[in-house]
Amino acid sequence: MPLCLNQNPYLCVITTIIKNKMRKVFYLLSFLVWLCPAICMAQGLHLGLKAGILGNKADIHGISNWVKTENMTGFQVGPMLQYQTGFYGLTLDFSLLYVQRGVKLTNTSNDASADIKTQSIDIPIELKWEMGLSDNFDLFLGIGPSFSFLVNEDNWGRKLVHIAVDAIDKDLSSMGWRSTEVGLNLGGGVKIMKHLMLSCYYNIGLTESARHHIGGDKHDAIDQIFDGDIFKSRNRYWQLSLAYIF
Repeated sequence: MPLCLNQNPYLCVITTIIKNKMRKVFYLLSFLVWLCPAICMAQGLHLGLKAGILGNKADIHGISNWVKTENMTGFQVGPMLQYQTGFYGLTLDFSLLYVQRGVKLTNTSNDASADIKTQSIDIPIELKWEMGLSDNFDLFLGIGPSFSFLVNEDNWGRKLVHIAVDAIDKDLSSMGWRSTEVGLNLGGGVKIMKHLMLSCYYNIGLTESARHHIGGDKHDAIDQIFDGDIFKSRNRYWQLSLAYIF
């Protein structure tokens, strides 16, 4: 049982659960970093590290016209494996990334705003076609699915009621975050000196990131925020990444 001094016991339990999730993710990443060099030596794969920034633009439906959505810069970081097939420049990339995304919502009638963020573990799988322009410089194009598993999220309902024109005396529910998302990555980049990769990809969300039926929560202040009975969101974002292949 966690020790909680001067803290709400329910908040303490939630905080402990989140910390336990993040600890498991850290252990998994550490294990892969330890295991991957041995796999690479045995199978001829290449281990790498990848990091980058995201420009998220959530496709949101069910929000009032008074509420403006804006891009937020996120980030991604984690290990990757690259398998060179030896067949016409085709390679396969597998990554395990810790990702933070977000969107900023602003109520234009009172200028109140809220940043809504999520943290997830993403597993993109990409098929790349590399075109060698010289011994030390390649261009590549890539396509492939990305699977996202939610590990932590802000409460949409709590954030939205705080930007309403009138005060709302209770929080909404957590707005139905989806625990798993699927997207499609499209893009390309350059590979320098056989080790350094700079890439730019666009991710198209194929499944919803959140969905909530508003009907049961209706009252005047809620109507200031929502338009209709169903709120739903789908992620779309740019990714600019730098990777080093060992």
